[in-house]
Amino acid sequence: MTRALVVVLALVASPLPAWACTWCVSSAFGDRTFNWPYLGLILAPFFVVGIIGGVLAWCARRARPAAPASSLLNKETT
Repeated sequence: MTRALVVVLALVASPLPAWACTWCVSSAFGDRTFNWPYLGLILAPFFVVGIIGGVLAWCARRARPAAPASSLLNKETT
């Protein structure tokens, strides 16, 4: 009887698994939707830099004056 009582008390007193945070509930190996926000946060700076670089390149190309055609044809080649 004593042994059965000890076993029952040990089972009742043992802690249950606790899911304390999202890392415990959604791991990279189980729920794949958990990774999308992190992918967005990682790629966002690259998109911002790419957009700013594209706008600056477009502005630089528009601001460059075109060379007149006559100056290109009047050069000596000797």
